[in-house]
Amino acid sequence: MMKTLPLCDPLISNYPQHAFYLSIISDHQECQPWIYSNYTHLFLSDWKNDEIFLDFYVQTPEHHFNPWFKDSQRLHRDLILGSIPDFISFIKDQIDSGYYVWTHVDEYYIPDTPSFRNYRFAHAIMIYGYDDTAREFQLAGFFKYRIYSRTTVSYDDLKTAFEHCDIYDDYLNFTHLLKINPEYHNGKIYEFSLSYFAECMENYYTSRNETENFKSFYTPALYSDRTFGLDIYHKLIMFFEMMLSKQRTIDTRLLYTLKEHKKFMNLKIKYIEQEGHYVFPVKFKDNYIRVEQEATIILNQFLKYGMTQREDHIISLMGRLGALYQLEKESLELLLNDFNSRGIRSGKPILSQS
Repeated sequence: MMKTLPLCDPLISNYPQHAFYLSIISDHQECQPWIYSNYTHLFLSDWKNDEIFLDFYVQTPEHHFNPWFKDSQRLHRDLILGSIPDFISFIKDQIDSGYYVWTHVDEYYIPDTPSFRNYRFAHAIMIYGYDDTAREFQLAGFFKYRIYSRTTVSYDDLKTAFEHCDIYDDYLNFTHLLKINPEYHNGKIYEFSLSYFAECMENYYTSRNETENFKSFYTPALYSDRTFGLDIYHKLIMFFEMMLSKQRTIDTRLLYTLKEHKKFMNLKIKYIEQEGHYVFPVKFKDNYIRVEQEATIILNQFLKYGMTQREDHIISLMGRLGALYQLEKESLELLLNDFNSRGIRSGKPILSQS
């Protein structure tokens, strides 16, 4: 027997917590109003282990209610290891029941990963199919070149990879069974809200601490060390200055996430216009295309630095980050003033403070 659950190219693919969910729902038209209502804000954390983490600020099924995965489950690995005698049959049964299986494994046993047969590395994968003839599972994840893609692994290797995964953080303990629920709330439709989009764009412009909007989950003061919105540019430039003086290291994923954010913003603009929610000022749209292009150039400059170690690439990159901040800031001012003139938001006109 064999079975493969549908999977599409995700609208955002910087990290598993977005790519896995979105590769299930991105092609579902009824899910798109929810998708394009979210993923507007960014946050940056400077962690104690010297890692800098930049990501979309959006609530995910890992911690909060997501309407499109109402019937999903989360199991602790101890429950699976202690109570399920046949791991391979368990995974197949979940797929037969329509569940995508997101779990954590040791990639030493997973083909097409940098760590395959090289070194031990615990990482997330999503299993979406199986083939009894080949005795293989079909996987989605960050494999060759750490780009979101697909591969296959033998039944026995996946079992070994799961059982030998090094649990160095609590989140690695959990296996998620994801089942799409396109009917949302008993057939009620999630509707895109232009006023909510305007609010999100203003929060991004003002660099508002978004945990303020989720006080039922967070104490905002405990997250005051996070940086949100446009203020992220200032932090990035500071980190690159520290990199030049050998005080910090920078992960490519920061600039990849920055580029993914600008790409998705242009998709969001296109969606909003196509659905008839709003007609954006032409200059704003043109500017945001430039914003995405500049973010892509900045990412490529960093990749070139990785190959050449030439500091002039970083110096040029920092100058472009400053110019990109200014371009995006002016673009948002133009949009928010347009919202104000059309009665979408009630705030005072925003004056440029360049």
